[in-house]
Amino acid sequence: MAFDDEDPTPTSSALAAGEEGEAPSLEDALGDETQDFRLFASLFDKKQASGKTLRRGEKDFEAHGTRAQAGALEASREAMHEVLSYTRSHKPRDCNRGWYFPEKWADASGAEAEVEGEKGAGLFARERVVVVEEEIKGPLSQSVGRVVTGFEGYKGTPGWLRTWLLPEEALYLVERGSMDLWWPARGIEDVFPVKDEAGVESKGFEDYELGVPLSLQAAYALLIGNDGERGKVSLEKYQVYANLRRTGYKIMRATKLPLPPPLPAKPPPQNLWQWLISLLPTQISSHTTPPPFGPLVKPGLYRSYTPIFTQLALLPRHNPTPQPKADTPSPEEPFNIHFHVWKSSTAFPKTKPPPPDFRIAVVDARASAVPTLEQLTALLEVRSPWDPPEAPNSGQGTAVNRNNQGLMYKRLKHAWRNAVVAVVDRGLISYIRFGEMAFAQERLYEGGG
Repeated sequence: MAFDDEDPTPTSSALAAGEEGEAPSLEDALGDETQDFRLFASLFDKKQASGKTLRRGEKDFEAHGTRAQAGALEASREAMHEVLSYTRSHKPRDCNRGWYFPEKWADASGAEAEVEGEKGAGLFARERVVVVEEEIKGPLSQSVGRVVTGFEGYKGTPGWLRTWLLPEEALYLVERGSMDLWWPARGIEDVFPVKDEAGVESKGFEDYELGVPLSLQAAYALLIGNDGERGKVSLEKYQVYANLRRTGYKIMRATKLPLPPPLPAKPPPQNLWQWLISLLPTQISSHTTPPPFGPLVKPGLYRSYTPIFTQLALLPRHNPTPQPKADTPSPEEPFNIHFHVWKSSTAFPKTKPPPPDFRIAVVDARASAVPTLEQLTALLEVRSPWDPPEAPNSGQGTAVNRNNQGLMYKRLKHAWRNAVVAVVDRGLISYIRFGEMAFAQERLYEGGG
C-alpha cells in the first residue's frame, strides 16, 4: 500500500478554459498565485463583465516597506472593490428556471440497489429536489440532471418526464448564473399542470402567483446540509464538486460497484505423482523460511541471480488479488467513494456512463484524521475496481528486460487499485492519490545476468 502525496488541484490555465476546455490531470499542482484584479478590471467594461475570466498574477510574500509596493497594493484593493461591485448579467435565453419540490420523489424506492454499469445507475431519485422548466443546454447537459422514470405510481403525475437535479447540481447552476431557483407558493400540479387530451398545458396563474425567486444565500440554506440528509449535500462535497466542474471535469455521484466474481472452485485432488512434484522447490517464491542456522544463501554454484534473491526473500510481501479478502472491513465514512469523475474529452450518455477516470472520496480536514491501514484497505479493495497495469513483456534478451524495467515505475504509479481523496480544509482542497501496489512483482534482479 502506498500513496502519492502530490496536490493535484487544477491549474489556472484550466480554470480559464471553463467547462468546454480540456481538463488537466489530477496530478497537476496549482502554484501559489493570487487574482490580479487590476489586470481583470482592464480587460472589460461593466457591460461585458459576465463573459470574462479572472486571471491570476504574481504574489508578494513579504512587505518591504516601499511606497511602490504600498501603492500597488492600494491600487489592487481599489480594483478588487470595483470588480466586485459589478452587476453580473446573463442573457434571458441562457437562463433557466428551477423549482424546489423536495417531496416529489421522497417515497421512491430502489436507490440503494443502483449498481455501476447497470440500467438506472446514478439516478438517485430520492435526492433530486429541483425540477427545471426547460432542458439544460450546452456542455452541462451531458452529465447534469436526469429524467426520473421507472417508478410505479408516478407516471402521468405533475413533473413527470421533467429534468430533476441533485442539490449540488442545482446549487452549481444557480451559482454560475445558469438557473434561477424559485420557491413555490402553490403545489406542483399548478406549476407543472398535466397535459389534457389534446396535449396542451393550461396555466392559469402568473409567474409571481406561483412562487418567488430565491437568492444565492437562500439556495445555500436549502441545499447545503449534513451528510445523510435527503435532498442536501455537505459543504465540503459541494466545494469539491464545484471545483472540478469549473475546471472542466464531468462529475457525478458514485454508485456501488458490482459484486466481485466468485472465487474459483477448488482444484481436484492430486495423485501421488503430482504431490511429489509439488514438493520440489520452485524457481521463484514470494518468501522463504530462513534456515535455523548458517548462511541465508546456501553454498553452491549459481549461474543466475534468481535463486540467490529467492533465498533472500524472507519477508512476505503484499500481492494484490481481484477478490477482496474475507476479513476486509466495510468502508467507513468519510473514506468512501462519493464522486465519479471523467475527463472533459470523454463523451458518453449520462444514462449509461463508462467507467470513471477517477474515483474521489471527500474528507473534511477539521473533522477527520489520517486514514488507518484498515480504512485504506476498505477504500481500495471494496470501493475501487480491480484495474491492474499492463503486465511486463515476456521473453529473453537485454532489450526486453530494459523495457520492462523502464515501465516498472509506470506500472507502480498506475497501481492495481487506486482512489483519490479530496481533503477540504475550510475551502482549500488538496487531492491525494492512494494506490494498491505490488512491489514484490517487480524483480529488478531478473535479467541482470
